[in-house]
Amino acid sequence: MATAPLFTQAAAQWNLDPLYGDLAKAKAELMPHKRYGLTDLEQTRLRGLLLRYSPAEISDQEGIEARTVEVALSQGLYRYVEQVTERDRNALDSWRDVADWLETAGYRSTQVAINWDQMPDVPVLYGRQVELDQLKQWMLGTSACRFVSIIGPVGMGKTSLAITLAQAVQTQFDGVIWQSLRHRPTLDNVLGQWLNELPDDVIPHSDEWYDQLSALMAYLQTHRCLLVLDNLESILSSGSLVSEYEPAYSNYRELLKRLGEQPHQSCIVVTSRERNRELAGSRAANSPVRYLELGGLRYDDAAQLLAAERLPASGKPHWKSLVAQYRGNPLMLRIVAMTIQELFDGDVDRFRRHGRTMFGDIKYLIDQQYDRLSAAEQDILGQLAERAEPLSIEDIQHPDCLAAISALLSKSLIEKSPAGFTLIPVVMEYVREQLP
Repeated sequence: MATAPLFTQAAAQWNLDPLYGDLAKAKAELMPHKRYGLTDLEQTRLRGLLLRYSPAEISDQEGIEARTVEVALSQGLYRYVEQVTERDRNALDSWRDVADWLETAGYRSTQVAINWDQMPDVPVLYGRQVELDQLKQWMLGTSACRFVSIIGPVGMGKTSLAITLAQAVQTQFDGVIWQSLRHRPTLDNVLGQWLNELPDDVIPHSDEWYDQLSALMAYLQTHRCLLVLDNLESILSSGSLVSEYEPAYSNYRELLKRLGEQPHQSCIVVTSRERNRELAGSRAANSPVRYLELGGLRYDDAAQLLAAERLPASGKPHWKSLVAQYRGNPLMLRIVAMTIQELFDGDVDRFRRHGRTMFGDIKYLIDQQYDRLSAAEQDILGQLAERAEPLSIEDIQHPDCLAAISALLSKSLIEKSPAGFTLIPVVMEYVREQLP
């Protein structure tokens, strides 16, 4: 049974035929004893490099040792690329040079239409390399996803991650559009704007949103575009166990449903604090719809953030407990670092001895999540706060217990251990203040 060719997405962005031809000439000059032309394997690896796959990632796709690919590239393709781009022999010392040099030489075919107008100005992203690599693999791999959602609580850095991701992969798409939902635009306005901004003219049958959506889907089937929808929770109703769209925005369900279910060449990335039916996704390796639950920063990355916020290094022995207390939430750590600087002269130990984890802007962040919870979720948080010890499913008394606990786990408001379910420290303090 024939194996499907790898990295075929490169054809949408690169003039492959003339590139294959020029590299074949370079190969003939450098290695006249070899058969003329690039082999299928050389063409495959070239496409992988053009899509910014590392040799290790290419070897994973081929199912062979990374060292085998690295040696073959250094003895072959790297030398051909040097010849074609008129570089000195052995000047290419990084696989990243291949796409950069060939783009400079004019082999890229597509001018990418990019609209960053609604992209917010966000803080520097610390860490997240594992998450970035995973998202890039989903979006650019051989079984490329058409729908990816990034789910996580307020302050966790979903938007920052999505921005970094979009900027890293933008050259792999014909067009990139960033759409913020923070100010709750109607779908009619969003679709009309998108159709105007995409590289080629797209003319719907009418100005009705469903005709605009059909025109968009037809376009996405023949062009490879990246669409980012930021802050989906802004158009979801609050107070319900199942996140539903507010009535004025119910047609967004059809947009996301079609983008997830209907085959197309493009990719949509959605960020949200809550996961509804359209964002459910799958963990199956080849699923076209995936989701990433964004957790807290690893300690080393959080320590970089605290250092950048100018917390004195003398307090480093206490940084680990500080990061653990706020579960690596980047925005909360920034707020806490600023508070420690202003009120405790940078002394982390003094702040810890003060005993308060929830205050000011930290309280405001938790308010945003708590106010959106259903009565069942709030009731269960209250039970966990009253007992102040891990509770099992059997200990928690509520008819909607299973659905509510699942929702609270997905929102990172509670944690599960072998002993049972508990609140994270800052949420524990917050909920206790809500109790009568």
